[in-house]
Order: sequence, then C-alpha cells, then structure tokens
Amino acid sequence: MEYTSAEGEKAKKRYDNAIALVASGDYIKAFEIFDDVISVFPEEHRNSFHIRVQQANIFLLLVDKALSKDVEITYFLGAIGCVSEDVRVTLLRTRLLRTLGMALDSVFYFKKCIRSGKQGLAAAEAKNKTEIERLIKEAELMIDESKTSPTIAHYWPKFSDSKDSQEPRCEDRVGDELRSYWMGLDVKIKRDFMKVSVEKLRSFVKGVHTKVGVDVLKNVLDVAREHKKWRVWVCRTKCDKVCSSAEECRTHLEQKHAAVFKPSSEEDVVMRIGVNWAKKIQGGTWEPVRTVAAVEMIKAELEYVKDFTSTSRKKGWSNEWPVAADEERSGLLKEIKLLLVSLCNHQILSCSIRDWVMSFPVKHLRKLGVSEESIIDCRLVESPQSICFLGRDELKQIRGFLQKIKCERHDGTDHVGRAVDSLLDRIRIKENIDIDVDAQFSLLLLDKRLLKRNNDPFDDDREIKFIDKPDSHYDEAQVKGDDIISWLGESSSVDKSFPGPIRKHNLVIWVAVLRALQFTCRTLGTKYAKKKQVLDYEQALTVVENLCMSEDERNSYASLLCDRFEERVPENSHTAKLFLCAVRDVLEEDCI
Repeated sequence: MEYTSAEGEKAKKRYDNAIALVASGDYIKAFEIFDDVISVFPEEHRNSFHIRVQQANIFLLLVDKALSKDVEITYFLGAIGCVSEDVRVTLLRTRLLRTLGMALDSVFYFKKCIRSGKQGLAAAEAKNKTEIERLIKEAELMIDESKTSPTIAHYWPKFSDSKDSQEPRCEDRVGDELRSYWMGLDVKIKRDFMKVSVEKLRSFVKGVHTKVGVDVLKNVLDVAREHKKWRVWVCRTKCDKVCSSAEECRTHLEQKHAAVFKPSSEEDVVMRIGVNWAKKIQGGTWEPVRTVAAVEMIKAELEYVKDFTSTSRKKGWSNEWPVAADEERSGLLKEIKLLLVSLCNHQILSCSIRDWVMSFPVKHLRKLGVSEESIIDCRLVESPQSICFLGRDELKQIRGFLQKIKCERHDGTDHVGRAVDSLLDRIRIKENIDIDVDAQFSLLLLDKRLLKRNNDPFDDDREIKFIDKPDSHYDEAQVKGDDIISWLGESSSVDKSFPGPIRKHNLVIWVAVLRALQFTCRTLGTKYAKKKQVLDYEQALTVVENLCMSEDERNSYASLLCDRFEERVPENSHTAKLFLCAVRDVLEEDCI
C-alpha cells in the first residue's frame, strides 16, 4: 500500500494492525478497522483496492463460521462485490463465481464465471492462466450438464436442521423456583420492580464490565434522549448519517449513495404493476366470454355495457358478459391466471408485460369491428377480463410467453433477503422501556405489559415516552402472569461481554449485504444498458423502415443514408451507429 501524508501513515499503522488481527483470528475487529481505513482513500485509489481484497478475504474466512446457508451465500456475494470489477484478481473472482454457481445450481453464475475468466485471461499471470482455463472449462461443462439434468450442482450444505440449532428455550434456563417466587410477590413490589434506577444500573455495569461497559451505557442513554429511540440506523457507506427508522435509512442510501447504480432515464426503469391490478388478476373468475355475442352487445347496447363495466371498474370483473361453454379456453385461462398470480406473488409482473398481454384483446376486438373509443369507454383495457375474449391461438401464445418468465431467482438475492430477515428478527422490538423526565433521567420504566401476558406484535418504530410521574405510572397496570421472568431470561445479565452497538456484532454481515447489493446493482445496470441499446435500435429501425416505404428507387437510399448519418454524427455517434445497423438489416432483408 502507498502512503504519502500524516493521515496516510496513521492509516498504514491501522492497516498493519488489522492484518495482525486477521492472522490471530479476530476477524470482526479487523474488518471494523478496514471499514474505517478505506474511507480515507478515494474509491479508485490502489489502497482502496488492497483493502477491498482484505475484506473479501475476511468474508471467505467467515464462510466456515456461518450459521446458515443464507449467511454463507451472503458472504460469498459480499466477497465478489469487493472484487467484481478488477482484472488484478481475475482468478479469485472467477473461482468465487464458479463456487456460487455450484452452491446455487445457477447457470447465471457459471456464465459470469466464463465471462470473468475470458476477460481477464490475457492480463493474468502465467501461473494463474492454467487454473482460470480449468475453471472456464468446468463452468462450460456445468452449463452443458444443466441442459440435460434438473440439478447441476454438487454442493452439500454443512448446516444441520434448524430445529437442532435453536437456542434453549427460556423455560430451560429459568428455574421454576424463580417463577414461583415472582408469583408470590406483593403487587406493589412487582410494580416497584419495574422501575430501574439508572445509577444502580450504571454501578452494576461498572462492577461487571468496567469502564468500557459504562461508556457504552452512557452512549445508549444519550442516543435515547436525543432521538427518542432505543435503536437508530447509522449509514456506514461514506458518512455517519443517523436515521430514526429503516425506511429513512433506505431512502438516504438510495438518494445519497446509489446514484451511480440508477438508470439514466426513468423510461429505462422496469415498473411493477400496482396493487389494484394485482387484486383484479387474483380475484377474477377467468371464464371464457362468448366473444361474438359480447361484441354485438358493445355495438348495439353501448350505454348499457358502459354502465355495468363502470360499476364493476374497481373489482375489474363483471357477470354481465355472456359466458362460453369452452373447456379448452377455460383451461387455458386458468393456466394464464395461475402464471400471472405467480408473477404477482414474486413481485416481477411488470407494466410492460401486462401491456403486452393486454394488447392481444385490443387487437382482437378491433378486428371484430369494435372502435378504439368503444374499447376505452367500456374500460376493457383496465381489466384482465378482456383476456377472456380471446380465442385458443391467442391464449396459447400468451401462455407460452408467460411460461418462459422465471419466477425463481438463481442469483442469491433470495438468500441475502433471508439472511437480513434473520438478523432483523434478533433485534425486533416488542416491549418498551420509557424514561422519566426529571433533570437526571434517573429511572428507566419497563413496559407495564410485562406485568401481564404480552402477545402484542412487534413495534420497531415506537418512540420512547418521557414520563413526568413515574411513581404513578404503574398504578393502573394489571398484575397477572410471569412474562417478566421470560423477558429477563431472554437476555441473561451474566453474558461475558456487555451488549454494545449492533454494528460491533453485525458489521461484517451488513457490509456483506451492501457489497452483494452493489454487485447485483452493477449486473442490473448492465441489463438496463442493453435494454436501452435495444430500444434505440428499435427506434432507428422504425425510421429506416419509414424511409424505405416512402422511396420507390433503391438508388436514392444512399443519398438519404448519407444525409441522415451526417445529422446524427455530431450529436450522438452511438445513435448513428445504431441507425447504420438498422439500415443494413432492413436492406439485407429486402434483398433476400
């Protein structure tokens, strides 16, 4: 690594310290140092590259310590995210992509493995080329095997059944004697027990956890007073922005740190259908309509049709349309419904897919003499019931298209989502701890619901209440049950280490999640770029086709092409190239 300033020298010492911590097995502390040191250097600085490689190395070391396959996959994706765009680590990246392909039965990652290996093969060191070539051949073999075998991976998770790895239940840790003792206490004693002296808590923490624990406790109380929350979200990307909720933190990340991953135009963004459309798809009967009779209704009784379709607009389905006794069409419609519902449930039914499907009934009705105005007035474009107007051939075409859309993801995103959910479940908030409002904030007031059985749902966003009369706070609280004992047993006070910020315990997995998301966003960005190129080509193709249709003599094409090319070159050479490609394709097709 290179260091040229006093700040750089300080970073070097911390970097060397982190390397030593990795060697001694203290991966979490080492990662925390790397995470702080990398903020000293610009993203493109070579020192940032060295640190990202070290972070990737820690992710790989932690794979063997992962408690679930979801976390393991997240670490692998985090490691790839650290080295995803640098030719200096082609072998490492290619090997990781091959491993992910094996772990996820994923042709997607085998293809990425091949692409990574071929792109970096020329610049790779001689000693690494043989290994890279072997990985490429192995990935190609796996892709070929996937075409004939439903399962391509040979990866066996090392994890046992989750039931075997669950922590002992509270009842196994807390004796019946303590529970019986609590039930025998006086009501007043129980209510007073809910008031925790901050000074006594501080003294206890100091005796057990020394000054470090006292400092952590002070920080917790300071955050609670300032933000009225026991838990806040802190951005660790390139700033220390404090957010009061997960939603606020997500918005901050999107607006401040995700700009590089956003498409350049809103038109390039895939838009999912809204909730109303999803309800219409899921709630309909999907019975075939007697199309000829329905068309006659539209032509002869337009006002009546407009009336009942307007009434059923919200639901999207009407019983007034004549139903056909056609088992084949009925079966096709049921299949289409199931496919659309599956896409809705997986949140991948886009507006463009919906619009493509809905274009079929519009074209079909036009052929039968229904005007554009009548189609709009009868709200046929607003309801999936119009699909029921179609014949067998159109329905088969729609079914075939929808069957090609993959609902299950093979890029590891689902694993990352489950890993995040498992982490969040550990820090969900159900019970509340409020604070008195005297000058010293001397009392913590435990949730009065702990005095009775508490089956309330989680409330992560609840603000702390500042109580001005702590002595009377529990006067009307019902005192029955022993949930307070279960609550105490869930967080034993005899832990060897004092609970610190969540970052201290979960920093590595959260950075792995961030790197995995960045890697996914880069992949998505590449797809958006390809989509934009196709759209540009389609636009150019339309222009060229119009030119060809307007000209009778082939000889005039050359002059037209030169004129249009000169118009586009100064503005956008990429557009000009696409225009030329479109011209070539059209002319070649005409010559065949």
